[in-house]
Amino acid sequence: MVLTLELLFNDASVIKSVIDRVMQTKWDSIYWKRYLDFEQTMSRTFKTYLGTVTGVTAGSVIDRNSNKPIRQRRSLGSGIGEIAYLGDKYQMDNDRLDALKSLIDKYNQAKTADQVTALNNIINYIVDDIRQVLLAPHKRMDVVVGALRSIGKAEVKLADNPQGIELIDIELPFKFVTPLIASQTNFITYLKEQIEALKASYGIFSVMEMSRSTFNKYIVGSAEFGTNYKMLFGTAELAQSGGLITDSMVNQVFSGIGLPPIRIVEEYVAMPDGTTKQIFTDKRVTLLPSDKVGKMMWHEPYEASDPVPGKTYTRSEGGMYISQIRTDEGRFMEYGAEWIPNFTAPNKIVNFDLKNFS
Repeated sequence: MVLTLELLFNDASVIKSVIDRVMQTKWDSIYWKRYLDFEQTMSRTFKTYLGTVTGVTAGSVIDRNSNKPIRQRRSLGSGIGEIAYLGDKYQMDNDRLDALKSLIDKYNQAKTADQVTALNNIINYIVDDIRQVLLAPHKRMDVVVGALRSIGKAEVKLADNPQGIELIDIELPFKFVTPLIASQTNFITYLKEQIEALKASYGIFSVMEMSRSTFNKYIVGSAEFGTNYKMLFGTAELAQSGGLITDSMVNQVFSGIGLPPIRIVEEYVAMPDGTTKQIFTDKRVTLLPSDKVGKMMWHEPYEASDPVPGKTYTRSEGGMYISQIRTDEGRFMEYGAEWIPNFTAPNKIVNFDLKNFS
């Protein structure tokens, strides 16, 4: 068989191989998957629970001859969630297509024994094109989920989404705490006292998230840390140089004084305007009850069930599709997905807003 560009892009097995190759690389981590799992919804609008019970109530101790007390499940606050539409179209560069055509020619001229290597070179070359299409919706959800975790709300404005029409606007009912400037000096003690007071209503927190800047300035760089904790790490050099103290070292101490472990969040996403966005906001500390805080709800895009003639489709997770088409204007790759994050117990998440701190 003589391989051509048309045959290559119309071969679903080849595109699937490229998708698998992309998911094995470490070029781009998908951050949101630490916190959410995919779950399908059959409707674009769905009921969302804002108060999922996170603990089991202790059973009653009764006399063996008495009736059992009647209990009811605690009512759950609810709202309506709506799926967001995600999609982009990419035109493949003519220079890249010429280079790809050269690789295809080498494949056609190769001996049968060498064609496996030649085909592998073709797949390696088009990985970056598929990578852009495959990861784009995941990166958008990274931005949205990062904003939700750090400030409890997320929005996609028109300026941030130049080709999009559907915009996202979500606000979650976190417990927000705004410390006064006087708390900055003894911020670690303040955190410990607040977390102890919150336990009765919010339970045990599994992790305390913050940006690298927040960690360095308000944890390691705090006067209280320098006075009470630095010397526990050993040498005088470490004691004088807070930048050498890592979150894992701090967590060894914090675990002994009743604070949840710190997770420094260093998540960055390339934006459509060419800038890079830090998706976890500085001067915020978020207490999570667990890593998994909800679901990424997905709905099957209409085009996936009613394909456009002439396009070749490949499916990916979360109902997402990738399609390719050749027109008189060029060769295009595009994707479509319908996703939205659904935090199942946002009222069990606590966020400290350090805007009053210097």
